[in-house]
Order: sequence, then C-alpha cells, then structure tokens
Amino acid sequence: MDGRALVVVGLVVLAGCSIVADGGESEDPVETLTPAPVPTTAPTDTASPSPLPPGVTTGGTISPSALASAHVREVTGRSYVWAERRRTLTATGDGNWTEARNRTRTVRLEEGDTYRWSRSRRVVWTGLTLGYQPAIERYADGDTRYVREQDVDGPLYRTRPATNDSQVVALVAANRIQSYLSLRNVSVSVGRIDGERRYWVESRGGGVVDGEYAANYSVGAVVTSEGFVRRLSVSYTTERHGTATRIEYEFAYRQVGTVSVSPPDWLPEARATVGEENGSAATANATARTP
Repeated sequence: MDGRALVVVGLVVLAGCSIVADGGESEDPVETLTPAPVPTTAPTDTASPSPLPPGVTTGGTISPSALASAHVREVTGRSYVWAERRRTLTATGDGNWTEARNRTRTVRLEEGDTYRWSRSRRVVWTGLTLGYQPAIERYADGDTRYVREQDVDGPLYRTRPATNDSQVVALVAANRIQSYLSLRNVSVSVGRIDGERRYWVESRGGGVVDGEYAANYSVGAVVTSEGFVRRLSVSYTTERHGTATRIEYEFAYRQVGTVSVSPPDWLPEARATVGEENGSAATANATARTP
C-alpha cells in the first residue's frame, strides 16, 4: 500500500493538552475517539459533498488552505475559550533538554468585541542577548478595551477603543493550520466524542516548517466534519545557532458556544488608574455584566 494512503486506526487517543487555561485550571481531559468506519467520497455522485473534512482526502494528503478556510468559517461568530502554547527546548549535551522559552496565550471570547485575552511573560531573542516581554492581559466589554501590562515595577494600565478579536483569533489558528498541516504522509482516523463525529489527522516525518528544516516531525489534529480544528499538537527538532532545538506547539478550543465573559478582578484598579472619564462607558457595561 502506498505510504501516503489513508489508514484506519482501531482506537485513537489524543493526549491531554498541557495548555493551562486562564484561572490556572488544566485543559480538558484526554479525548478518546470511539472507532467508526472511515467514510469515502461517493464516486458516482459528484454533486454530493465529501463526508471528510474540507481539504482532507482519501489519498493521504491535505490541502491546508482549504482546511484553514473551513476552520475560519466554522469558528466565526461562536463563543469559545482558545488556548495555545509554544515551548522551545535546547539540547544540554547529555541527552536531555532544557526549556529555553515557554509562551502561552488564552482568549475567552463571548462576542467579537467582548473578550478576555492574556499572554504570559515571554523571552525574546534579539540576536545578541535574551530580552523579555511582560505578561499582558486585555479585557473588552464592547466599548472599551482595558490593557494590563505586568511590568517589573508593578502593573501598567491603558485603554483603547474595543476591537473585534474573533476574526484575529480565527486567522491566527488558520495560519498555524497552514504551517503545520502542510506535510504529506497523512493518516486519517475517525471516531466519536460525546456522540459527535471527529477525525484524527496525523503525520510524521520531516520537511521545511516555518522556514527551517524539521526532523522527527509529528503533528496531530482533531477535526470536525465541517473543518473545525478543535485541537492541534506539533513537535519537531531543528538546529539553531549550532544547537539542537526542540519545538512544541499546541492549541485547543473548549467551551465552544457556552462561554460568558466576566470582568477581571483588576478592572476597578484599571478604571481608577486611567480615570473615569476615559472609562465611563466601559464602567457602566462592566458593572452590568458583573455576576
């Protein structure tokens, strides 16, 4: 059988994401797909849509652009919690790895302009030295976006007009889909989670990823029939500045369609710092939304 052919796995288990969601709670538990027959396209009815997710074929390949476009369509207008994490580890020379960078980002989105957004403190390589970007949180209630930046001397606050972040998050996820699911040698399995059909798409091997050669490449994704990529996990090794480097990336959606956003506990301090005049509209809305 051709190495790129679609294969069926009897039982597929997606390892639990190690992403830490806002509030310090762990991600959803391990998802187990109950086996089901893998559908194929109907050869005699070209007008019928494929039962496989958009961009996924029975030939063992994926059109990442088609899948990314379908993903954007499916998440637009929905509420959800989206979390991502990227870790960079470097080889220590004794067979072990040490963590060099670890960045997490979480978005709780109720509507396009009602959300909470957080990004962990992260390390940035300037080419000569390591620099740091502070942890940042944002809260928007439809009128005003409050920003909290955790500086070494304490929190800094500022306000901006609220913006619609739903499309931004969707496009970030779509970019990751196109970057990491562009390899061949794809296998597809199908099963059910909570009674709903899910596809487990995975690939292993090597190739060029984000402009650098990736060895020991492994990528897996849980995808709905409509093309909603619920989870994406990637790991590979490469070489940077003569040092073996391991990259681990993952994102996950949860609480899809059930998220409501409440103001953060630092909002009163932010309002007091930036002034009631700048935040009068947001104050009224945030007070009304507080449980």
